[in-house]
Amino acid sequence: MVYAAAVPPDVNNPLPQFTTLAQIFGVIINVVLGVGIALTIIYLILGGIRYIMSQGDPKNTQVAREWLTNAVIGFIVVIGAFVIRTVVISILGATNTVITDVTPEP
Repeated sequence: MVYAAAVPPDVNNPLPQFTTLAQIFGVIINVVLGVGIALTIIYLILGGIRYIMSQGDPKNTQVAREWLTNAVIGFIVVIGAFVIRTVVISILGATNTVITDVTPEP
C-alpha cells in the first residue's frame, strides 16, 4: 500500500499575483505573442542585412528573399494568433484581461 504524504500547512503560493489558472494562461499567451513578434522583427532585420550583403549574387539574394518571406509569414501568423485571442476573449465576455504587478515581491 502507498500513502501520500500530507502537505505541510505552511506551504505558500509561489505565484500570489495569480489567483486563477486563466490568469496564468493569459500571461503565458502574452509572453509567447511578444516573443513571436520580437523574433519576426529580428528575422526581418537579418533578412534585410543578408539581402544588402548579397551584393547581387543570385544565390545569396534568393536566400535573403526566403528569409524575408519567412519573416513576413511568421509575422502574419503571430498577428493572426493575436486576433484569434482577442476574438475569443470578446466572445467569452472576459472583462479583466490585464494583469498588473506581475513582478514578485522581495
